Amino acid sequence: MKIIQINKFNYLRGGAEKYFLELSERLTQNGHQVAKFCMTDRRNLADTWSGYWLSQIDFEQPGLPDKLKAPGRIIYSRAAKKGLAKLIKDFQPDIIHAHNIYHQLSPSVLDAARQAKVPVIMTLHDYKLICPNYKLLNHGRVCEKCFDGNFWHCFQEKCFKDSRSQSFLASLEAVLHKYWQTYQRGVKLFIAPSQFMADKCQSAGWPRNRFYVLINPVPELPVGQRQTQGYFLYAGRLSSEKGVDVLLRALENSDYKLKIAGRGPEEARLRQLVKDLKLSDQVDFLGQQGHEQLARLLDGAIALVVPSVWYENMPLNILEALGRGCPVVASRIGGIPEIINHQINGWLVEPGSSNSWAMALKQVIQADQLKLSQQAQQSVEKYNWNQHFSAIEKIYQRIVQEHNHD
Repeated sequence: MKIIQINKFNYLRGGAEKYFLELSERLTQNGHQVAKFCMTDRRNLADTWSGYWLSQIDFEQPGLPDKLKAPGRIIYSRAAKKGLAKLIKDFQPDIIHAHNIYHQLSPSVLDAARQAKVPVIMTLHDYKLICPNYKLLNHGRVCEKCFDGNFWHCFQEKCFKDSRSQSFLASLEAVLHKYWQTYQRGVKLFIAPSQFMADKCQSAGWPRNRFYVLINPVPELPVGQRQTQGYFLYAGRLSSEKGVDVLLRALENSDYKLKIAGRGPEEARLRQLVKDLKLSDQVDFLGQQGHEQLARLLDGAIALVVPSVWYENMPLNILEALGRGCPVVASRIGGIPEIINHQINGWLVEPGSSNSWAMALKQVIQADQLKLSQQAQQSVEKYNWNQHFSAIEKIYQRIVQEHNHD
Protein backbone atom coordinates (compact mmCIF):
# COMPACT_ATOMS: atom_id res chain seq x y z
CA MET A 1 0.00 0.00 0.00
CA LYS A 2 1.16 3.57 -0.71
CA ILE A 3 0.68 5.90 2.26
CA ILE A 4 1.39 9.58 2.88
CA GLN A 5 2.07 10.41 6.53
CA ILE A 6 1.51 14.09 7.39
CA ASN A 7 2.92 15.82 10.46
CA LYS A 8 4.25 19.34 10.84
CA PHE A 9 7.62 18.22 12.29
CA ASN A 10 9.93 15.43 11.11
CA TYR A 11 12.17 15.23 14.16
CA LEU A 12 11.77 13.90 17.69
CA ARG A 13 10.00 16.83 19.35
CA GLY A 14 7.26 15.23 21.46
CA GLY A 15 4.92 12.28 21.74
CA ALA A 16 3.15 12.96 18.43
CA GLU A 17 6.45 13.00 16.55
CA LYS A 18 7.70 9.88 18.33
CA TYR A 19 4.60 8.03 17.15
CA PHE A 20 4.65 9.51 13.63
CA LEU A 21 8.31 8.60 13.07
CA GLU A 22 7.99 5.09 14.50
CA LEU A 23 4.85 4.30 12.53
CA SER A 24 6.40 5.56 9.29
CA GLU A 25 9.48 3.41 9.88
CA ARG A 26 7.45 0.28 10.65
CA LEU A 27 5.25 0.75 7.60
CA THR A 28 8.35 0.89 5.41
CA GLN A 29 9.88 -2.16 7.08
CA ASN A 30 6.67 -4.11 6.43
CA GLY A 31 6.71 -3.50 2.69
CA HIS A 32 4.52 -0.40 2.38
CA GLN A 33 5.65 2.65 0.44
CA VAL A 34 5.63 5.78 2.63
CA ALA A 35 6.02 9.43 1.71
CA LYS A 36 6.00 12.15 4.37
CA PHE A 37 4.67 15.69 4.14
CA CYS A 38 6.02 18.10 6.78
CA MET A 39 7.44 21.58 7.29
CA THR A 40 11.12 22.16 6.53
CA ASP A 41 13.29 22.59 9.63
CA ARG A 42 17.03 22.29 10.25
CA ARG A 43 16.28 19.72 12.99
CA ASN A 44 14.37 17.42 10.59
CA LEU A 45 15.56 13.95 9.72
CA ALA A 46 16.69 13.65 6.09
CA ASP A 47 13.87 12.52 3.82
CA THR A 48 13.46 11.64 0.15
CA TRP A 49 10.29 13.71 -0.17
CA SER A 50 11.43 16.91 1.54
CA GLY A 51 11.45 18.80 -1.78
CA TYR A 52 7.64 18.94 -1.59
CA TRP A 53 7.55 20.28 1.96
CA LEU A 54 6.39 23.65 3.18
CA SER A 55 8.86 26.39 4.13
CA GLN A 56 9.63 26.87 7.80
CA ILE A 57 7.78 29.33 10.01
CA ASP A 58 8.74 29.92 13.65
CA PHE A 59 5.85 30.47 16.05
CA GLU A 60 7.96 30.23 19.21
CA GLN A 61 10.41 33.08 18.51
CA PRO A 62 9.00 34.73 15.39
CA GLY A 63 10.76 37.55 13.59
CA LEU A 64 8.82 40.18 11.66
CA PRO A 65 8.55 38.09 8.43
CA ASP A 66 7.09 35.14 10.36
CA LYS A 67 4.64 37.41 12.19
CA LEU A 68 3.42 38.77 8.87
CA LYS A 69 3.05 35.27 7.40
CA ALA A 70 1.40 33.77 10.49
CA PRO A 71 -2.30 34.59 9.88
CA GLY A 72 -2.34 33.09 6.38
CA ARG A 73 -0.33 30.06 7.44
CA ILE A 74 -2.49 29.36 10.50
CA ILE A 75 -5.90 29.78 8.90
CA TYR A 76 -5.42 28.33 5.41
CA SER A 77 -2.06 27.73 3.79
CA ARG A 78 -2.39 27.68 0.02
CA ALA A 79 1.29 26.73 -0.20
CA ALA A 80 0.72 23.63 1.96
CA LYS A 81 -2.29 22.66 -0.12
CA LYS A 82 -0.32 23.10 -3.34
CA GLY A 83 2.70 21.16 -2.02
CA LEU A 84 0.60 18.21 -0.87
CA ALA A 85 -1.41 18.24 -4.12
CA LYS A 86 1.85 17.92 -6.07
CA LEU A 87 3.07 15.10 -3.81
CA ILE A 88 -0.26 13.28 -4.24
CA LYS A 89 -0.03 13.62 -8.01
CA ASP A 90 3.53 12.27 -8.13
CA PHE A 91 3.26 9.60 -5.41
CA GLN A 92 -0.32 8.38 -6.08
CA PRO A 93 -1.13 7.26 -2.50
CA ASP A 94 -3.89 4.85 -1.54
CA ILE A 95 -4.48 6.63 1.76
CA ILE A 96 -3.23 9.57 3.84
CA HIS A 97 -2.63 9.42 7.58
CA ALA A 98 -2.62 12.88 9.18
CA HIS A 99 -1.25 13.72 12.62
CA ASN A 100 -0.57 17.28 13.87
CA ILE A 101 -1.26 19.55 10.90
CA TYR A 102 -2.54 22.82 12.35
CA HIS A 103 -0.70 26.15 12.34
CA GLN A 104 2.56 25.19 10.58
CA LEU A 105 0.70 23.33 7.79
CA SER A 106 -2.98 24.23 8.36
CA PRO A 107 -6.10 22.13 7.58
CA SER A 108 -5.78 23.17 3.92
CA VAL A 109 -3.97 19.85 3.41
CA LEU A 110 -7.26 18.05 4.05
CA ASP A 111 -8.82 19.91 1.13
CA ALA A 112 -5.90 18.89 -1.10
CA ALA A 113 -6.53 15.23 -0.24
CA ARG A 114 -10.32 15.49 -0.66
CA GLN A 115 -10.03 17.21 -4.04
CA ALA A 116 -7.60 14.51 -5.18
CA LYS A 117 -10.08 11.88 -3.95
CA VAL A 118 -7.62 10.28 -1.51
CA PRO A 119 -9.15 9.08 1.81
CA VAL A 120 -7.71 10.52 5.04
CA ILE A 121 -7.56 9.14 8.55
CA MET A 122 -6.32 11.32 11.37
CA THR A 123 -4.83 10.47 14.76
CA LEU A 124 -5.89 12.97 17.43
CA HIS A 125 -2.80 13.74 19.49
CA ASP A 126 -4.58 16.64 21.26
CA TYR A 127 -7.98 18.41 21.39
CA LYS A 128 -7.59 20.85 18.48
CA LEU A 129 -10.66 19.37 16.79
CA ILE A 130 -12.90 20.70 19.58
CA CYS A 131 -10.81 23.44 21.26
CA PRO A 132 -9.06 26.39 19.54
CA ASN A 133 -6.12 26.31 21.98
CA TYR A 134 -5.99 22.46 21.69
CA LYS A 135 -5.61 21.88 25.47
CA LEU A 136 -9.14 22.29 26.89
CA LEU A 137 -7.36 24.53 29.38
CA ASN A 138 -8.21 28.14 30.15
CA HIS A 139 -5.61 30.06 32.21
CA GLY A 140 -4.59 26.93 34.09
CA ARG A 141 -8.09 25.52 34.57
CA VAL A 142 -9.83 22.76 32.64
CA CYS A 143 -12.38 24.33 30.28
CA GLU A 144 -15.13 22.95 28.02
CA LYS A 145 -16.86 26.22 27.09
CA CYS A 146 -16.36 25.72 23.35
CA PHE A 147 -18.39 22.51 23.49
CA ASP A 148 -21.41 24.76 22.86
CA GLY A 149 -20.03 25.28 19.34
CA ASN A 150 -18.98 28.89 19.90
CA PHE A 151 -15.22 28.98 19.33
CA TRP A 152 -15.10 32.72 20.05
CA HIS A 153 -14.85 31.91 23.76
CA CYS A 154 -11.10 31.48 23.15
CA PHE A 155 -10.80 35.08 21.90
CA GLN A 156 -13.07 36.52 24.57
CA GLU A 157 -11.04 34.97 27.37
CA LYS A 158 -7.57 35.19 25.80
CA CYS A 159 -7.02 31.51 26.53
CA PHE A 160 -4.42 30.94 23.80
CA LYS A 161 -1.05 31.97 25.27
CA ASP A 162 -2.86 34.78 27.14
CA SER A 163 -2.66 36.80 23.92
CA ARG A 164 -5.61 38.70 22.45
CA SER A 165 -4.21 38.59 18.91
CA GLN A 166 -3.19 34.92 19.01
CA SER A 167 -6.49 33.94 20.62
CA PHE A 168 -8.32 35.81 17.86
CA LEU A 169 -6.44 33.86 15.18
CA ALA A 170 -7.05 30.55 16.96
CA SER A 171 -10.77 31.30 17.27
CA LEU A 172 -11.05 32.51 13.66
CA GLU A 173 -9.28 29.39 12.40
CA ALA A 174 -11.67 27.12 14.33
CA VAL A 175 -14.78 29.07 13.28
CA LEU A 176 -13.88 29.11 9.59
CA HIS A 177 -12.99 25.42 9.40
CA LYS A 178 -16.21 24.55 11.19
CA TYR A 179 -18.16 26.67 8.68
CA TRP A 180 -16.23 25.17 5.75
CA GLN A 181 -16.61 21.67 7.27
CA THR A 182 -12.95 21.03 6.52
CA TYR A 183 -12.57 18.20 9.03
CA GLN A 184 -16.08 16.82 8.52
CA ARG A 185 -15.59 16.48 4.76
CA GLY A 186 -11.84 15.84 4.73
CA VAL A 187 -11.37 13.04 7.28
CA LYS A 188 -12.96 9.60 6.93
CA LEU A 189 -12.01 8.35 10.41
CA PHE A 190 -10.43 9.83 13.53
CA ILE A 191 -8.24 7.59 15.66
CA ALA A 192 -8.58 8.46 19.34
CA PRO A 193 -5.73 7.13 21.53
CA SER A 194 -8.06 7.07 24.54
CA GLN A 195 -11.76 6.49 25.17
CA PHE A 196 -11.69 9.81 27.02
CA MET A 197 -10.71 11.63 23.82
CA ALA A 198 -13.53 10.00 21.84
CA ASP A 199 -16.05 10.80 24.58
CA LYS A 200 -15.03 14.47 24.74
CA CYS A 201 -15.35 14.84 20.98
CA GLN A 202 -18.83 13.33 21.18
CA SER A 203 -19.71 15.75 24.00
CA ALA A 204 -18.68 18.58 21.66
CA GLY A 205 -21.10 17.38 19.00
CA TRP A 206 -19.19 14.88 16.88
CA PRO A 207 -20.93 11.56 16.05
CA ARG A 208 -19.43 8.52 17.74
CA ASN A 209 -19.12 6.55 14.50
CA ARG A 210 -16.42 8.94 13.24
CA PHE A 211 -13.99 7.68 15.93
CA TYR A 212 -12.01 4.52 16.49
CA VAL A 213 -10.34 4.11 19.89
CA LEU A 214 -6.85 2.66 19.60
CA ILE A 215 -4.56 3.07 22.59
CA ASN A 216 -1.00 4.06 21.76
CA PRO A 217 1.59 1.26 21.65
CA VAL A 218 4.25 0.93 24.33
CA PRO A 219 7.43 2.45 22.86
CA GLU A 220 10.26 -0.04 22.60
CA LEU A 221 13.37 0.92 24.57
CA PRO A 222 16.81 -0.74 24.82
CA VAL A 223 16.99 -3.82 27.04
CA GLY A 224 18.08 -3.07 30.59
CA GLN A 225 17.74 -4.13 34.20
CA ARG A 226 15.64 -2.31 36.74
CA GLN A 227 17.42 -1.25 39.91
CA THR A 228 15.93 1.71 41.78
CA GLN A 229 18.31 4.42 42.91
CA GLY A 230 16.12 6.49 45.19
CA TYR A 231 14.73 9.22 42.92
CA PHE A 232 11.49 10.10 41.17
CA LEU A 233 11.56 10.94 37.46
CA TYR A 234 9.64 13.54 35.49
CA ALA A 235 10.12 13.08 31.73
CA GLY A 236 8.32 15.43 29.40
CA ARG A 237 7.77 18.95 28.20
CA LEU A 238 8.19 21.74 30.74
CA SER A 239 4.98 23.66 30.08
CA SER A 240 2.31 25.00 32.41
CA GLU A 241 -0.30 22.31 31.74
CA LYS A 242 2.13 19.61 32.89
CA GLY A 243 1.82 20.71 36.54
CA VAL A 244 5.51 20.38 37.44
CA ASP A 245 5.14 23.30 39.87
CA VAL A 246 2.56 21.24 41.82
CA LEU A 247 5.07 18.40 42.05
CA LEU A 248 7.88 20.67 43.24
CA ARG A 249 5.71 22.04 46.05
CA ALA A 250 4.93 18.45 47.07
CA LEU A 251 8.67 17.94 47.68
CA GLU A 252 8.79 20.66 50.36
CA ASN A 253 9.60 19.37 53.84
CA SER A 254 10.79 16.05 52.40
CA ASP A 255 14.14 14.60 51.35
CA TYR A 256 12.78 13.06 48.12
CA LYS A 257 14.98 13.36 45.04
CA LEU A 258 13.58 14.33 41.65
CA LYS A 259 15.21 14.20 38.21
CA ILE A 260 13.59 16.31 35.49
CA ALA A 261 14.22 15.21 31.89
CA GLY A 262 12.95 17.60 29.25
CA ARG A 263 12.80 21.21 28.18
CA GLY A 264 10.10 23.77 27.53
CA PRO A 265 8.87 27.32 28.03
CA GLU A 266 8.46 26.94 31.81
CA GLU A 267 12.04 25.81 32.49
CA ALA A 268 13.36 29.15 33.78
CA ARG A 269 10.34 29.64 36.06
CA LEU A 270 10.64 26.10 37.42
CA ARG A 271 14.36 26.53 38.10
CA GLN A 272 13.55 29.69 40.06
CA LEU A 273 10.81 27.87 41.99
CA VAL A 274 13.33 25.17 42.97
CA LYS A 275 15.56 27.90 44.43
CA ASP A 276 12.66 29.62 46.18
CA LEU A 277 11.55 26.33 47.77
CA LYS A 278 15.17 25.53 48.74
CA LEU A 279 15.09 22.27 46.76
CA SER A 280 18.33 22.73 44.84
CA ASP A 281 19.93 19.71 46.56
CA GLN A 282 16.96 17.50 45.70
CA VAL A 283 16.08 18.44 42.12
CA ASP A 284 18.25 17.91 39.01
CA PHE A 285 17.37 19.40 35.62
CA LEU A 286 18.79 17.01 33.01
CA GLY A 287 17.58 18.63 29.78
CA GLN A 288 16.36 16.63 26.79
CA GLN A 289 17.23 12.93 26.97
CA GLY A 290 17.55 10.36 24.17
CA HIS A 291 16.04 6.86 24.10
CA GLU A 292 18.91 5.12 25.85
CA GLN A 293 19.35 7.76 28.54
CA LEU A 294 15.60 7.73 29.23
CA ALA A 295 15.62 3.94 29.51
CA ARG A 296 18.40 4.07 32.12
CA LEU A 297 16.61 6.82 34.03
CA LEU A 298 13.39 4.78 34.14
CA ASP A 299 15.32 1.72 35.36
CA GLY A 300 16.65 3.72 38.31
CA ALA A 301 13.47 5.61 39.22
CA ILE A 302 11.18 4.75 42.11
CA ALA A 303 8.38 5.90 39.81
CA LEU A 304 7.65 8.14 36.85
CA VAL A 305 5.65 11.18 37.99
CA VAL A 306 3.04 12.80 35.73
CA PRO A 307 1.46 15.74 37.62
CA SER A 308 -0.59 17.11 34.70
CA VAL A 309 -3.41 19.58 35.30
CA TRP A 310 -4.92 19.25 31.82
CA TYR A 311 -6.84 16.45 30.11
CA GLU A 312 -3.94 14.22 29.11
CA ASN A 313 -4.88 12.00 26.18
CA MET A 314 -2.75 8.83 26.39
CA PRO A 315 0.81 9.90 27.27
CA LEU A 316 3.56 7.84 25.66
CA ASN A 317 5.85 8.45 28.63
CA ILE A 318 3.40 6.56 30.89
CA LEU A 319 3.28 3.62 28.49
CA GLU A 320 7.07 3.73 28.20
CA ALA A 321 7.52 3.59 31.96
CA LEU A 322 5.02 0.77 32.54
CA GLY A 323 6.55 -1.28 29.74
CA ARG A 324 9.89 -0.82 31.49
CA GLY A 325 8.47 -2.05 34.81
CA CYS A 326 8.56 1.44 36.30
CA PRO A 327 5.42 2.33 38.31
CA VAL A 328 3.69 5.65 37.56
CA VAL A 329 2.29 8.28 39.89
CA ALA A 330 -0.06 10.41 37.80
CA SER A 331 -2.93 12.85 38.01
CA ARG A 332 -6.41 11.34 37.92
CA ILE A 333 -7.34 13.23 34.77
CA GLY A 334 -8.06 12.71 31.06
CA GLY A 335 -7.20 9.30 29.63
CA ILE A 336 -4.69 8.46 32.38
CA PRO A 337 -7.12 6.38 34.52
CA GLU A 338 -7.63 4.09 31.50
CA ILE A 339 -4.06 2.87 31.87
CA ILE A 340 -3.16 3.44 35.56
CA ASN A 341 -4.86 1.14 38.06
CA HIS A 342 -4.64 2.80 41.48
CA GLN A 343 -2.20 1.07 43.83
CA ILE A 344 -1.74 -1.76 41.30
CA ASN A 345 0.63 -0.45 38.63
CA GLY A 346 0.88 3.05 40.09
CA TRP A 347 -0.98 5.78 41.95
CA LEU A 348 -3.71 8.19 40.82
CA VAL A 349 -3.57 11.61 42.47
CA GLU A 350 -5.90 14.60 42.69
CA PRO A 351 -4.61 17.01 40.00
CA GLY A 352 -3.29 20.33 41.27
CA SER A 353 -3.09 19.22 44.92
CA SER A 354 0.46 19.30 46.30
CA ASN A 355 -0.74 17.75 49.57
CA SER A 356 -2.22 14.76 47.72
CA TRP A 357 0.99 14.43 45.73
CA ALA A 358 3.15 14.47 48.86
CA MET A 359 1.01 11.69 50.35
CA ALA A 360 1.13 9.59 47.16
CA LEU A 361 4.92 9.86 46.87
CA LYS A 362 5.25 8.66 50.45
CA GLN A 363 2.96 5.69 49.80
CA VAL A 364 4.90 4.66 46.69
CA ILE A 365 8.20 4.68 48.60
CA GLN A 366 6.66 2.42 51.24
CA ALA A 367 5.13 0.00 48.71
CA ASP A 368 6.51 -3.36 47.57
CA GLN A 369 8.70 -2.21 44.67
CA LEU A 370 9.19 -5.63 43.09
CA LYS A 371 5.46 -6.37 43.04
CA LEU A 372 4.68 -2.90 41.65
CA SER A 373 7.25 -3.37 38.90
CA GLN A 374 5.86 -6.75 37.85
CA GLN A 375 2.30 -5.41 37.79
CA ALA A 376 3.41 -2.37 35.79
CA GLN A 377 4.85 -4.54 33.01
CA GLN A 378 1.92 -6.94 32.96
CA SER A 379 -0.59 -4.09 32.69
CA VAL A 380 0.63 -3.01 29.23
CA GLU A 381 1.65 -6.31 27.63
CA LYS A 382 -1.32 -6.16 25.23
CA TYR A 383 -0.39 -2.66 24.04
CA ASN A 384 2.61 -3.78 22.02
CA TRP A 385 3.66 -2.42 18.64
CA ASN A 386 2.82 -5.65 16.77
CA GLN A 387 -0.80 -5.52 17.95
CA HIS A 388 -1.03 -1.80 17.25
CA PHE A 389 0.52 -2.06 13.80
CA SER A 390 -1.85 -4.86 12.81
CA ALA A 391 -4.81 -2.69 13.88
CA ILE A 392 -3.52 0.27 11.84
CA GLU A 393 -3.11 -1.90 8.72
CA LYS A 394 -6.69 -3.18 9.09
CA ILE A 395 -7.96 0.40 9.43
CA TYR A 396 -6.11 1.44 6.27
CA GLN A 397 -7.51 -1.53 4.34
CA ARG A 398 -11.07 -0.91 5.50
CA ILE A 399 -11.04 2.81 4.74
CA VAL A 400 -9.52 2.26 1.28
CA GLN A 401 -12.12 -0.42 0.47
CA GLU A 402 -14.98 1.79 1.67
CA HIS A 403 -13.61 4.72 -0.31
CA ASN A 404 -13.33 2.65 -3.48
CA HIS A 405 -16.95 1.54 -3.13
CA ASP A 406 -18.29 5.09 -2.63
